[in-house]
Amino acid sequence: MGRILFFVLLGVGLYVAFRIWRVGQRRDTGGAMGKPTAAGEAMVRCDYCGLNVPKSEALDAAGRWYCSDAHRRLERDAR
Repeated sequence: MGRILFFVLLGVGLYVAFRIWRVGQRRDTGGAMGKPTAAGEAMVRCDYCGLNVPKSEALDAAGRWYCSDAHRRLERDAR
């Protein structure tokens, strides 16, 4: 029984030592996956509702930006 307990404790100790070593490695290299890069795109605000949308998805009407065609029409009809 004593030998089994010894090997179980040895295994647990090796596992803990391995985990501590891995955490130290990640700190040194900045993480296994690294930090995500911000490869974003310019955002514009809808002039009707204020929602921020990517510029590639927004609709431009006379220098004003809209999140959808419905909001573009609603703003145009309100004038």
